[in-house]
Amino acid sequence: MQPDEALAFLKQGAAQIISENELRKKLALDRPLRIKLGVDPTSSDIHLGHTVIFRKLRQFQDLGHQAVLIIGDFTGMIGDPSGRSATRPQLTHKEVMANAATYREQAFKILDPARTETVCNGDWFRTMLFEDVIRLNSRVTLQQMLQREDFRARIDNQEPIRAHEIQYPIMQGWDSV
Repeated sequence: MQPDEALAFLKQGAAQIISENELRKKLALDRPLRIKLGVDPTSSDIHLGHTVIFRKLRQFQDLGHQAVLIIGDFTGMIGDPSGRSATRPQLTHKEVMANAATYREQAFKILDPARTETVCNGDWFRTMLFEDVIRLNSRVTLQQMLQREDFRARIDNQEPIRAHEIQYPIMQGWDSV
């Protein structure tokens, strides 16, 4: 399939592609791409939002690309603070991994398991030294973190923001590297 045809196929059902020109250039290389998606198994079932992005990932697979499903076994214990007015209850690793098993089972009803690499972000986060965490944290400022709308609202409402919640978006960004 030509790059413009592939791009048109991938744009189906998408409101916007943030870097459409960059995607077009990568498709023009005519080699399989590695498309990453991270999910935190904070409950036993995926939700409708997951199915939308899994279907988009499947479209990439149908075009011959490799999907990488990043299971947030480490970040899932923290819980995504996005859109939250209060701190999420923390889960144990055992609870997260039980949820991860059902996530995989449900995801593979949409994704092609033969073209999906599954990794856990704990594989790299558990090997980090505190020195590594400090180095990672030095790439962002507290002001940047507190500009997030959800954190701003919590500050305005005098609701606490825990230090581990500030770490979450930093860890999420590291997953993407």
